[in-house]
Amino acid sequence: MPRSPEQHEAMRAATRERVRSAAVRLFARQGFAAVNMRQIAEEAGISTGSIYRHFSTKEELFEELVAEAATGMGAVAELFRGSESPVDSLRTFTDEFLSDLAGTGDFVEFFQLMHQAFTQGNSPEEDAPSAVGELVTRNAELLRAAVELMERGQARGALREGPADELASCYFALLDGLVTMRSALGERCVLPSTSTVMGLLLKEGNDG
Repeated sequence: MPRSPEQHEAMRAATRERVRSAAVRLFARQGFAAVNMRQIAEEAGISTGSIYRHFSTKEELFEELVAEAATGMGAVAELFRGSESPVDSLRTFTDEFLSDLAGTGDFVEFFQLMHQAFTQGNSPEEDAPSAVGELVTRNAELLRAAVELMERGQARGALREGPADELASCYFALLDGLVTMRSALGERCVLPSTSTVMGLLLKEGNDG
């Protein structure tokens, strides 16, 4: 029986996602420059010819991944800016981050890949793709939004005192460190709960 257009599109989307996941794993492990389209196709379990139906070059694939990350950063920045409750915003994002980190998908590899891209985008010696520049811009916006969020939380007496930019830096450094631990230890990594992370941010005597 021939496939319906809906079935064909679903299969195409599933294959494209396999290619995306394969690229994330290989780029994160080996670096963008060391990976070619044939290797990505093999990792995804498809023919080399088939991969070109989805992406014409590895650069196109990489830029789509970077653009996806930049969009995600923008969404988090909007969450931080738009909420009436700084604590609720932090708790929501922290909970989602830890849930993704504990999952079985490619979150760790994707995060590591974007860290590589961000480093490349900040290096004057690197010729970074245009999408990487957008990633750097969105990261700066996210950090500013986080600092402003910390300041609002402090003004309400909800978050611990101290320089808001230092508090924001410590928060993101904690998340970054958890990704590194998860990558190194796998399922042996003991991840903190959302309440434990929030306890490091909340002012003493304030449970949020």
